[in-house]
Parts: sequence; C-alpha cells; structure tokens
Amino acid sequence: MTSESVSNARALYNTRDYGVLSTISARLEGFPFGSVVPYCLDGKGMPLILISTIAQHTKNILKDERCSLTILKDSHDVQSNGRLCIIGNAELLPEDQVLAQERYYRHFPNSKGYHSTHNFSFYRIKPVSVRYIGGFGAIHWFEPEDFLISNPFQGKGEDRVVDHMNEDHMKDLKRYCEYYKQMTIGADDQVRMVGIDALGFDVFVNDQKVRFSFDEPISNAGEARTAMVALSKGAR
Repeated sequence: MTSESVSNARALYNTRDYGVLSTISARLEGFPFGSVVPYCLDGKGMPLILISTIAQHTKNILKDERCSLTILKDSHDVQSNGRLCIIGNAELLPEDQVLAQERYYRHFPNSKGYHSTHNFSFYRIKPVSVRYIGGFGAIHWFEPEDFLISNPFQGKGEDRVVDHMNEDHMKDLKRYCEYYKQMTIGADDQVRMVGIDALGFDVFVNDQKVRFSFDEPISNAGEARTAMVALSKGAR
C-alpha cells in the first residue's frame, strides 16, 4: 500500500455518486445480484444509500447483510482506469441519524419524498475491506481504518459552511467550475455546494456532481476558508 494509491482511491470514492451494489440473492440462493444505487458519504466516510423495501437488493440485504459497492470511472477502457470495491455489511441507519439523512438529501434532493411515500430506508455499508485497482496490474487492498476519513465538519458545522458558500459566494462557486473544470455556466444553470469534508467539497451544476479537492487535508473551518481563498485567487 502506498500513500498515492490510497489518495487515488479516495479521490475516486469522493468524486463519484453512484455504484454497483452487489448482494447475495435471496431468490436464487448463493448467486450474486447486481444493481445500481446512488450514494454519498456519512460522517464517518462510509457509503450511505437509500433503498426501498420492495427492491430486490433490499430483500437480499434483509436476509444476508453482506454486500459490496463497486465504483468505476467513466472510460472507454475500463480496465486501464481506476475502480474501487467497498466490501462490507449493510446496516440499517438508526432513525435518529437525522444529520446523515439530511446530507444525503442535499446530494439527492429529489429523493426527499421517497422515505415516506415509497417505503425507502437508509442503510450504510460498513466496510470490512477495500480493494482498489489503479490500472492494469496496480492492485491494492486497504483496511477500512487506513481508507476511511471522518468528516471534521459533519452535522451543523457542514451546514454552516454550505449555507455560507451558497448564500454569499455563489459567484466564486461558478468561477471554480468555469476555471478549474472548464465548464460553461449559463444564467439559468443552478450551482450549489452540497457538502464539504477533509479532502474537498462537492458542488452540483444542475444534476451534475462536480468534485473539488484540496491540496492538503483540512480539519476545521479556518483551514477551509484558507483553502477556498486560495481557489478564488487562482481562478482570478
């Protein structure tokens, strides 16, 4: 394991917002079952998913909690690019974990009505091992404690940063997208920050997630402000 491989794996993990959920089939005993699910990270850095009780993958999890989440880059040659597999157990999120739920809703606002109207429940995948392939022959296994990073802003701290950026620094967010991601932002495009963590922050341009990474991990609001100021200066 190298620090570069861990950094690359974390970058892929944070950049994407969906993956292939593999569960053990309850209907066809012993066979794997694959489906696609959106995810975001909870305060401990674990994948958080929102799934319906009528879905086959949920039925499978209720019988056997073992599962994996496979995350891929968009590429014409998937075997030469990074892919990540989070192997673990799916745990029903306690109802009192409201802040984790709200974080998910910021990333996927259209899902807010699912919880009550379509009998959806939140689960988090608690990793037992992580496998990352950085390219042909570049295979790495990580222990969860060496891969996961808790969010120093989790909860109300993150809410404050997100609200501040969306209310007072919308022009900066748009500039970041235009300068660092070479995106064209129109007058009708909706740009909003939805989350910040130790390694970077997430912005949505309409329905497209855009990930910005910090040069160095941060641990508090002061360091976040310094990192944002540096991005703003660079974009000017």
